[in-house]
Amino acid sequence: MNDTTVNVALISILICHLVFITIGYKMEKTSLFISYLNAIVVMGILIFWVNKNLNIQQHNFEFRESFALCLEAIILIFALYSIIGFHNNTYVKVINYIGFGLHLLATIAMLIFMSVFKMNKLF
Repeated sequence: MNDTTVNVALISILICHLVFITIGYKMEKTSLFISYLNAIVVMGILIFWVNKNLNIQQHNFEFRESFALCLEAIILIFALYSIIGFHNNTYVKVINYIGFGLHLLATIAMLIFMSVFKMNKLF
């Protein structure tokens, strides 16, 4: 895997974020569409984390890793809560928008990082 593959993946994730927010705005169900996207992104992150850590014999959790996993779990819980039918609740909307913003900012930051620093080998 090289940096071009990662750049293409990051650009496609960024486009998906923009498509979901645009379609949600046009259909006037932005919070519901953002909830679906948050659930998909969080499940992808959690599956990647579990797959990466399966072969580790002894795993020591750092604070940053625990914080990120708890934050993603909270975003997933509120996304599922919104999908079930409570997408008009103000607190649920706020958490979903914060999660969407964090995922969007992280994607943009990774894309900038990958475009500034060239990698020969990833993973």
